[in-house]
Amino acid sequence: MSLIMIADDFPPAVGGIQTYACELALATAELGEEVAVVASAQPGAEAVDAELPFTVVRVPTAGSYPAAAMNLSAGVQMALRELSAPPRCIVATKWSPEGPAAILAVRALPRPIVLIGHGGEFAMSGGNLVKWLVQRSVLRRTARCLANSAYTADLFARARIPRERIGIIYGGVRPERFERDPAEAAGLRAELGVGAAPMLLTVARLVERKGHETVLRALPAVLAQVPGARYVIVGDGPTHAPLEALVAELELGDAVIFAGRADDDRLPVYYAASDLFVMPGHPVRGELAEGLGLAFLEAAAAGVPSVGTSFGGIPDAIADGETGLLVAPRDHDALADALARLLLEADLRAHMGAAARERVLREFTWRRVAERFLAELAMVAPTAPGEGAPA
Repeated sequence: MSLIMIADDFPPAVGGIQTYACELALATAELGEEVAVVASAQPGAEAVDAELPFTVVRVPTAGSYPAAAMNLSAGVQMALRELSAPPRCIVATKWSPEGPAAILAVRALPRPIVLIGHGGEFAMSGGNLVKWLVQRSVLRRTARCLANSAYTADLFARARIPRERIGIIYGGVRPERFERDPAEAAGLRAELGVGAAPMLLTVARLVERKGHETVLRALPAVLAQVPGARYVIVGDGPTHAPLEALVAELELGDAVIFAGRADDDRLPVYYAASDLFVMPGHPVRGELAEGLGLAFLEAAAAGVPSVGTSFGGIPDAIADGETGLLVAPRDHDALADALARLLLEADLRAHMGAAARERVLREFTWRRVAERFLAELAMVAPTAPGEGAPA
């Protein structure tokens, strides 16, 4: 099977969607399928593309969305020349500008469009009529919508996509990245000043919806039960200063460590060094929900249980009571109880950590995601775009 993927968000840019697009393309190619990706031109892209076992066509996408869509569409024609056979379909890795680009591309290359959804993007139009109309056009022309979680699948359905046109492929990790020497973890603990203390970890951009504030407000109650516990925050972002101010207000002192951003090679060591991962996401007006939460899967791959919330796609990433615990969003009392319980019950924590890794190996490797992806593409009839049921 040959296919073309349109991915405006793609490495070397960093982010969850960038990682998703690249890893899905890579895992699909590793299964022996022919893949060509049309991506945004960026500094450092040449070095990234040289390491990938598939063609990447780069086009300029900076500026307006219409210009980006037109350039990505032109890139599809360039990618077509790199394939040994016509593609079965065109995959838009998110709704915009990739969706409009796919619609433009199929005028010259009549193939079905497959759309990947990552979270709340189809539940939001911000009152913008033009955006709503473009979304409707993209969804109407899409032969199949692939969601990264049951939550995202429900959002597709709420956008009036028939259930028979929706599939779930989830997201994934490469578990081998998270098999780390315990000496590395011990070294990082020493570097952070954690030593042998119980260590909580959050790996996320510092934005309100990730729930760092909820953890900080829960921490005094956790420390009352688990003296000496440390909370390590990996990442940076716009809420850094307010979070530091809250640490001072709550007099948390050296119980909280802001570690800043971590390189990809260093990130698995943070997971290995931690006892428990926590990211209590919650709704924030005007922001997307957590579509799945790849960080929970990364923690699981390292054998670390997680505490999250029943928000967005997080319940797909954490099997409540099996690989971690779920609490209500913004409930710092319930969060404190869950964190203290797992920090105090070492046997339960070890059992959940082992179950988390086993679940990742069984369901959430990128190979498994790519197998689901290809099975979904095989269900798409090679008909002209727009012949499916209307959205």
